[in-house]
Amino acid sequence: MLSLMPLNPTPGRALALILLLGCGSFVQAQVATAVPIESWSLQNGRIELRIGTEQERRYRIESSTNLVSWKTEMVTDPAGETAAAVSLAAPLSDAWFLKVSTFEWEDLKAGLRTARERWEEQRLATYSFEFRWNCHCVFVDWVRVSVQDGRIDEITSVATGTRLPEDQWVGYRTVAGLFDWFDQQLAQRPVEIRAALDPVRGYPVSGYFDLSRLLADEEIGFELRELMP
Repeated sequence: MLSLMPLNPTPGRALALILLLGCGSFVQAQVATAVPIESWSLQNGRIELRIGTEQERRYRIESSTNLVSWKTEMVTDPAGETAAAVSLAAPLSDAWFLKVSTFEWEDLKAGLRTARERWEEQRLATYSFEFRWNCHCVFVDWVRVSVQDGRIDEITSVATGTRLPEDQWVGYRTVAGLFDWFDQQLAQRPVEIRAALDPVRGYPVSGYFDLSRLLADEEIGFELRELMP
């Protein structure tokens, strides 16, 4: 006889757990705040799940044979409805666990943390770089941002060399400020976010953020080049 106890979820993350037995039967255990599994079936060598979702959120489906090592089977597309259908190939093992959890861009967060630490280790408080936003806004031209003692000291147009008035600096950030920008966008649970990071110094080279497929023109990105100490 097999008993299965619910796992304790990571704080802030909801999860559901399913056990598939070799005989084709399921035992399901869920914590109080679990991702709802509305239905499941085993058909033609595939496991068909229907999970309850929140609008515009992603979900990670992981598998394990021992509840210790987990493999990501898939990350769902952003959910536009209250439920999502998931189809996975059935395993050959006698016992197979599935874990469903909300997807919070863990890998990207970890990469940004490592890159920020690499940048901070260099202790560069004075530097400059060329930068532009890619968005439906006024800050789309290339500028050179000069940073002195960790604060923006001057911003000039790359095309003309003209100094921008200080009331136009509000749209620009230091390198540390760009890392903060990623943190702020991630907190909004976007449907898409990307980051490219310099492999040596760690600073962001580009970024992109899209909050919702249902909203138009709210996407925003940036490019950074020619950083000089």
